[in-house]
Amino acid sequence: MKYLMLAFLLAFSTPAKSQTTLDGLQIGTGSELSIVLLHGDEGNGGDPLSYFAFGADIARRIPEATVHMLLRPGYQDPWGRQSPGENFGRRDQYTIENAKIIAENLDRIGQDAPIVAVGHSGGAAQLALALSFGNAVVDEVILVACPCDLAMWRELNPQWPEDTIVRSVSPMDFNPSNATHVTIISGSQDSTTPSALSQNYAKHLDSLGISNKLIIVPDGDHSGNRALSTAWLTAIFAARERLAN
Repeated sequence: MKYLMLAFLLAFSTPAKSQTTLDGLQIGTGSELSIVLLHGDEGNGGDPLSYFAFGADIARRIPEATVHMLLRPGYQDPWGRQSPGENFGRRDQYTIENAKIIAENLDRIGQDAPIVAVGHSGGAAQLALALSFGNAVVDEVILVACPCDLAMWRELNPQWPEDTIVRSVSPMDFNPSNATHVTIISGSQDSTTPSALSQNYAKHLDSLGISNKLIIVPDGDHSGNRALSTAWLTAIFAARERLAN
């Protein structure tokens, strides 16, 4: 009976994992900085955490940081990790509900250390939206290949079926007031999310008085070739330096 009572107490005293806690990988043990990475849509069904080596390289180069490679809402990887939420078949998923889930996770992670939050493609769009919700101040934001202007994105793709984007909301319609500084990176050769989308979003941030820097990467593509990846890493190191000063 004594052991049954002990088991009962342990079961009900262990904090439950929040229903909005995103799954993923945590790399490194640094306590001075939290680097959050949000993957792209991976619409072809690929492993959303296949860029593990990139996150591991960041953790190795910045030992004072912990890298949080989060699975976006509704995503799962081949190894059994799965995040709450709905991604609607990895399409049309830039919703307020998903933005709020990401914002809650930024709030949680931000309790430990300053945040550098990085989003790629659809992850950048969801990150931009999340910055309008929650309470965490994200010290440095890096948006890579962001489809941040959905209206223009539709116009640039007249071949899309009418129902391609119906539930998603555009970052252009929100104020990412939780961001202290935003770096926007776009490859000059990106045909998926052309640089005009990033340029429009930079103008949007200017109109809101939010500090930002737009970087158009010569020969950079959408997926992360050497030119784009180098600019991506450089931006993370620059954010680290600004936070250290």
